[in-house]
Amino acid sequence: MQESSLNETKIQEFNENEIFSNVKVPPKLPLFIRLDGWKFRELTEKPEIKKPFDKKIAQCLVLSAKNIMKTFAPTLSYIISDEINILFTKQIPFNGRVEKINSIISGVISSSFSFNLNKILGIKHLVAFDSRVITISENDILSYLAWRQQNGWRNHNNAYAYWMLRKMGNKPSEAAKKLKGLKTKQIHDMLRERGVNLAETPQWERRGILVYKELYEKTIKGKVKVTRRKIVENWKLPIFTTSEGKNLIQEILEST
Repeated sequence: MQESSLNETKIQEFNENEIFSNVKVPPKLPLFIRLDGWKFRELTEKPEIKKPFDKKIAQCLVLSAKNIMKTFAPTLSYIISDEINILFTKQIPFNGRVEKINSIISGVISSSFSFNLNKILGIKHLVAFDSRVITISENDILSYLAWRQQNGWRNHNNAYAYWMLRKMGNKPSEAAKKLKGLKTKQIHDMLRERGVNLAETPQWERRGILVYKELYEKTIKGKVKVTRRKIVENWKLPIFTTSEGKNLIQEILEST
């Protein structure tokens, strides 16, 4: 008895109905992949997590970014708050197929973060990250990073104010309502009145963390010196719009 075969026309129809499967980014154009933690609030509410920021959570984000650095060789990864921004300037993964990039990169980050969350903090919690692709010109790379750093600074301020209100007995919805519409100066003043100086919080909380490859010399057999690359973490970043920040990003781009 022969196995029945599917109608070739129907098979072709299935292939053609794959939504967006052929969408690609323009060739030779740098891109950022931005990943945001999905329902991260549920994780941060856990009693084991330090509020408003936990360095061990940041370490989980960094390790997840390192997995991407090792597997796909991006130029850099910038971590701030609950997001990871991955820059590709040379080798765009999956021939630029947007659907593939988003699904695979978010899958690697989500599984890596969940694994390290259990390993480092002993917390078994399923964490997911959404992913989006942002094409960009080389001239706008610094501006993009400065934008995310500025956004992270606002999140940093709001997080301190939110958890201060929570400690004062406010429910989550009440704390969020009290912060809604407040300007940065108002949040600063509110915290200062209670002894919190946002300018003195850990630098990585305010400015983020960079993961990138750094050149170094290695001696082989005691004689030959060769240049290699190693992945490094920078937890003490300058503000990207300063000359120090601009020089740092330029050095990373030039060494790629």
